[in-house]
Amino acid sequence: MTQPVEEDTSRAVVRSAATENSYAVAGSIQTTDSAVVAGSIATNGSAVVAGSVATAGSAGVVGSIATAGSAAVARSIATAGSAAVAGSIATAGSAAIAGCILAVLCIVCKGCLACLGCIDCTRCKACIGCVSCDDCIGCIGCVNCSGLRNAVGLRNVHAA
Repeated sequence: MTQPVEEDTSRAVVRSAATENSYAVAGSIQTTDSAVVAGSIATNGSAVVAGSVATAGSAGVVGSIATAGSAAVARSIATAGSAAVAGSIATAGSAAIAGCILAVLCIVCKGCLACLGCIDCTRCKACIGCVSCDDCIGCIGCVNCSGLRNAVGLRNVHAA
């Protein structure tokens, strides 16, 4: 006969969208073997903190987007093998984002975020755990979403 499982209320942990071998806190989405905190999205083997988006093997901090093998700091976008500092966009050996919709290295980031697999960033904002866009300050440095302000300098951005 199966015994009922008692809920552990001693930790401030909420059951979120998590899979095997993972540990999640409130508002996070993660997959196998990742460790994340509130409002972040992580994939296998990554470690991230609040408000960041990271993929396997990367290390990201608040407000950053990092891909495999990269090291990124706040409000930067970095791809594999690159090192980026606050407010910068960098790929390995260049100052551009790999994987834009034109399938070439971008010279100037237009904010499409196709390099991250985004299709429509006018509503979603799930990548930074947003619930409401009303007070958004562009934590990941987006530049083309309606009503969004650029995180670097908090400049107003035209409506999409």
